[in-house]
Amino acid sequence: MFLKNAWYVAGWDSELVGDALLARRLLGTNVVFYRGEDGTPVALEDRCCHRLAPLSHGQREGNCVRCMYHGLLFDATGRCVDVPGQERISDKLRVRSYPLVERDHLLWIWMGEPSLADPAQIHDSHWHDAPGWTAERGGYIHYKSNVHLITDNLLDFSHLAFVHNKSIGTRKQGGVKPEVTFSEESVSVRFTTIEGAPPPFARQLSKLPDLVDRFNFYVWNIRGNYFAQDSVIAPPGDGYGSQSPLAMKLHTFIALTPADEGSSHYFWSTAHNDFTTDIVDVTRQLTAQVTAAFEEDRNIIEAQQRSIDASPGAPMIAIAADGTLLRIRRMVDGMAAAEQARPVEQTLVFQPAARV
Repeated sequence: MFLKNAWYVAGWDSELVGDALLARRLLGTNVVFYRGEDGTPVALEDRCCHRLAPLSHGQREGNCVRCMYHGLLFDATGRCVDVPGQERISDKLRVRSYPLVERDHLLWIWMGEPSLADPAQIHDSHWHDAPGWTAERGGYIHYKSNVHLITDNLLDFSHLAFVHNKSIGTRKQGGVKPEVTFSEESVSVRFTTIEGAPPPFARQLSKLPDLVDRFNFYVWNIRGNYFAQDSVIAPPGDGYGSQSPLAMKLHTFIALTPADEGSSHYFWSTAHNDFTTDIVDVTRQLTAQVTAAFEEDRNIIEAQQRSIDASPGAPMIAIAADGTLLRIRRMVDGMAAAEQARPVEQTLVFQPAARV
């Protein structure tokens, strides 16, 4: 059961190039994406209403897409505008279109009730192009696991000392308790380590001293399932707002979009400040370190999913550190149940995608 009345990341703007059609499964539904001749991104149900062939096997024509089985042509609203050899076109010949917004290099899709889609709710990722920051965009990982296992991992800092002991974690982090703040539809996590050893990647890429203060501030938006993290690694005593040229500051964005119950899309980006370093290609090396850490997560989570699948019904025995995760899971389940209980519109509202 997925929350559908939410803006989810569907992809990166760079994935829609020229006449290309992009097929992607989101929230248990197959969707086809393309960029119209006018540059506007479009999202349609990836299933021709005639013989149910996937439109992603078709071709783009102008601002439309043509099914290459029997040639039906659909515009950006999902309406059929051409049937070869047939003059009159039934109003029933249409596929569902989804509100789609292109912003800060991300493609955001709304798969719930179209009338509730408000682009003002979309997360601000302006730092993808912000002065003073160098951003690495376009990150993507396909996970063979349920999205909840990935969410649990990202909100659980106790694993850093073990899963990431060779990359971004240190053993001292294992016993630190984060500060967690709950709001109606989001969770904020603050994780601080004072006068500890820098993580391996910071030792390699920066000129930070042997002891540093680390500040991690997470905000997780439940509706849309995305994370925004600010991280600061600074000389001792400088604090979160350190102005030291040695301080390493990172913005990390992660969006988790379910493909279905057993697989997920993991979109990510990271940006860093101009900290003092002797490394010429520091952005490339930092990105490689982040990528390696994400792969460490994927390896353990996919192994966990395989173990769960092999033992259906086996219980997970909670420990004290799981209190936050259990509360979060109850919040998610409650929101999904409330959404399922509300009346569903019987008449679909078809509208073209917006480009912002």
